[in-house]
Amino acid sequence: MTGKKRWTGLLGVLAIAAGISMIVAAYGVAGTRAKAAPKHSQAFGTLRAVIDTIDYLDPQQAYTAQSVWAMWDVYTTLVTYRHVDGAGGFKVVPGLAQSLPSVSSNGKVYKFKLRKGLKYSNGKPVRASDFKYAIKREFLSTGQGVGFYEGIVGAKKFEKSLKGDIPGIQPNNRKRTITIRLATPRGDFLTILALGFAAPVPGGTPNAIQNGTIPSTGPYRISNYTLNQGFTMVRNKYFKPTKYIPRGNPSKVEVKLIGLANAATQRVIDGSADYSNAAIPPDRIASVKNKGKLVVHPTAPANTYYIWMNTRVAPFNNVKVRRAVNFALDRKAMQRIVWGGLGRPTQNVLPPSYPSYRKLALYTHSLSKAKALLNQSGVNKGQKITVWARAVTDSQDVATYLQGVLTQMGFTDVVLNILPKSTYYTTIGNASTHAQIGWARWLEDYPHPLDWFEVLLYGPRITPTDGNNYAYFSNAKINKEITQLRKAPVLTPAVNAKWAKVEKQVMQAAPWAPWSNRVWPEFFSKKTGCIHLQPLYGVDWMRLCKK
Repeated sequence: MTGKKRWTGLLGVLAIAAGISMIVAAYGVAGTRAKAAPKHSQAFGTLRAVIDTIDYLDPQQAYTAQSVWAMWDVYTTLVTYRHVDGAGGFKVVPGLAQSLPSVSSNGKVYKFKLRKGLKYSNGKPVRASDFKYAIKREFLSTGQGVGFYEGIVGAKKFEKSLKGDIPGIQPNNRKRTITIRLATPRGDFLTILALGFAAPVPGGTPNAIQNGTIPSTGPYRISNYTLNQGFTMVRNKYFKPTKYIPRGNPSKVEVKLIGLANAATQRVIDGSADYSNAAIPPDRIASVKNKGKLVVHPTAPANTYYIWMNTRVAPFNNVKVRRAVNFALDRKAMQRIVWGGLGRPTQNVLPPSYPSYRKLALYTHSLSKAKALLNQSGVNKGQKITVWARAVTDSQDVATYLQGVLTQMGFTDVVLNILPKSTYYTTIGNASTHAQIGWARWLEDYPHPLDWFEVLLYGPRITPTDGNNYAYFSNAKINKEITQLRKAPVLTPAVNAKWAKVEKQVMQAAPWAPWSNRVWPEFFSKKTGCIHLQPLYGVDWMRLCKK
């Protein structure tokens, strides 16, 4: 891999635009295109944003979409993505590195050189050895990104012992160089280095810090954080803009954490917030569009909302029960119930924008088929089933719907367990919880099938804590196929066909019941201008301005 390869997944974005425009037209809200800032635009001053939750403000730990939304502009990685709309935003570009790396002909050795004069937000120099420290810290913190870096020579041994060195990373502080050696080629490795998990931090930084006190390398730094309430980002005075990373328009970003969509939406309407990405309640979509700027984000970030079923725990350790749930869901109705129609039904793991995507139709909605399969399974219908959800509106709506569906299927003791926003993922990602079934979503980290199948549905990536494979799904045949496909450096038509085959096999085993590709609404105050949507990170708040 040369670092200049364009992901063929971008081509699929164009194919879904027509379908999205029909949804957009039905609700009278506008899609967006890249627009130049109006001549009368002003610097933003303080941007007031409302999001539903975060997990960590620590680059080696942050993994929820909202955390990553903030961290991208706080902790810069060796390589990153451009602050542009559309397909150009998928292009990997230099971040802390002065250029894209040189890559050996066998695809195993990557060589970087840091830019001159790099400093953290506390004024101390960024050193090449800080990158190595960050990767070791990822393992020491048992962060959710550890699996991405296991392919580095010596990383697996370090992961097991948490002692010694990772010899596959060789920094030279005097020369500002970093050499990374992989055990085997990995086609998506450059994009993996663009993940926040790989952001350098000062050597000696303690493990698993939530409060944002780690010195930053990006345009902004975290100035304060109040657990479950919010945090503030201010300019990093030591940051120097580059060709690809701008200084940022807002001088300060005040972020409030509000899980209830009605309350978040109202903040923008009443003028106490400038922006919210809350799932606007369906019955309010028509009314809010005249009270602010309701912008539909039709193609990015690529996402799939799904119901996971724990394949290790009764009754969902029975494949007939998992298939029954898939038959019982009325996916079209769910789009109306949860999104007010701003979503597309799906039975696929991958979003339609991926060239590996082949539309699946394995489970036509049929409650009678679901009941028949449940009867054939022989499971105890009187056993207690707990549906897990997160304390945000869309998650609770899905959980309530699913509770009703499971009851209609024939289960007689179905209850809900709504967890706080900040602890939901870590709780269901802990194997000792033995969570049975619940809500989840996935937004791409980078545009490649590995980001879906390896992270979410690959047996070897299952961990005791902080896991992402909430179904605890491991299939020997599928694991082997994913392992082989990891080596493919280019998503050729033949490779894409193999990924499509893997996807069909996964859904025949039914560890998930995917139900929606959300069409993203972003809600802004009327005074907000220069609205841009970066395809991986969503609304690009660094480029917002006031009219």
